[in-house]
Amino acid sequence: MKIAIVGAGISGLTTAYYLQKFGFKVDIFEKNKVGGKAYTVKKDNFLFEEGVNGFLDNVPETLELCNEIGIKTVRANQNSKIRYIFDDKLYRLPSGAKDFIFGDILPWSAKIRLFKEFFIPAEPKDDESVADFTTRRLGSFFTERFMRPMTAGIYASTPESLSINAAFPKIANLEKEYGGLFRGMMKKKKGGNPAGELTSFEYGMSEMIEKLASNLNIIKKEINSLDELNEYDKIILSTPAYNTAKIVEKKHPTLAKHLKEIEYTPVAIVGFSGDLSPKGFGILTTHLNTLGILMDKYIFPNRNGIRVMVGGKRFEKIREMSEKEIVEMVNKDIQKIIGKNDLKFEFFKMWNNAIPNYKVGHLGIVKKVMNEVNKLDNLYLNSNAYKGVSFNDCIKNSKNLAVNIKYESEN
Repeated sequence: MKIAIVGAGISGLTTAYYLQKFGFKVDIFEKNKVGGKAYTVKKDNFLFEEGVNGFLDNVPETLELCNEIGIKTVRANQNSKIRYIFDDKLYRLPSGAKDFIFGDILPWSAKIRLFKEFFIPAEPKDDESVADFTTRRLGSFFTERFMRPMTAGIYASTPESLSINAAFPKIANLEKEYGGLFRGMMKKKKGGNPAGELTSFEYGMSEMIEKLASNLNIIKKEINSLDELNEYDKIILSTPAYNTAKIVEKKHPTLAKHLKEIEYTPVAIVGFSGDLSPKGFGILTTHLNTLGILMDKYIFPNRNGIRVMVGGKRFEKIREMSEKEIVEMVNKDIQKIIGKNDLKFEFFKMWNNAIPNYKVGHLGIVKKVMNEVNKLDNLYLNSNAYKGVSFNDCIKNSKNLAVNIKYESEN
């Protein structure tokens, strides 16, 4: 059986790795560089990530894959646990309950409202925005101070623009299964911090990409239509939803129509050299066009740069700006955030369509997409547009797809 995979990002590479391991002949088609947004730029003496800089080590599939291909992982140091939010000033995120209760991250009125969540009856909705959900359960101040920067940091989006069920299903399920967030966390004996330790590779994310790709057959070619892949028994499209729509449109216009409903947000990455204070993992903002500052140099070895994310759903006009205009805007925001700016500009990357925006209704769109795909016996879709945007999600979903194809071929 011959299988074609279009797209050599982490999803396409992982799927190809496992299918080849299972004995299938696999060709990967990629028009640009291998790795997609998991790519490390080496500029002079600097390493800058164009996208993700690591993953949490709480998903076994990712660590298993690293072990199989023989690549050593590196955990972030203790600075990674020091995180800040910039609203009207810098606030350090609490490291525990005592810091939260007696710290200044929330005023007492907001803390009292937060603790009332235990007594608020469950009213789970079929779908609602993150803003509506967290305001309903935890109060409006919590939404502004915590969820606005969190949604910017993870999705480059806003609480109003994201579906709680699609973007944060584990949080939504606490209300559905246990009647509330605090009740659920008590039952599960977990706090609000994500499990797992931030992990990467000694010389950046490209180290894993290169290792994974080294034994795979990658063909440098842009695929514009399914007609170009008629010789293959099965086709896997591991491309962004908008590219996937273009590829399938001629043969499957209804599928293409639904794929076009999936939104993407723009993000620019601006890299700097120099020192920044306070040191830590980074700083997320609540309302600036600059979404956050990532201090890679202070958390991983062999990193010596600082990256700034700007744009997202909060400032989509960034698509219309020049590199010079964006860098100038970022420099002004850095001045606002830390009170000074001694950094030197080194690196720039613009992603017009950086991250899928799991908006209210996203799960319904994905259901329509997959209903169309399930009518076909040789086409599969697998990217971060559907069931999770993280590096871990992509690897887990890709392994599962490969296992399912193996099962189908045996039965």
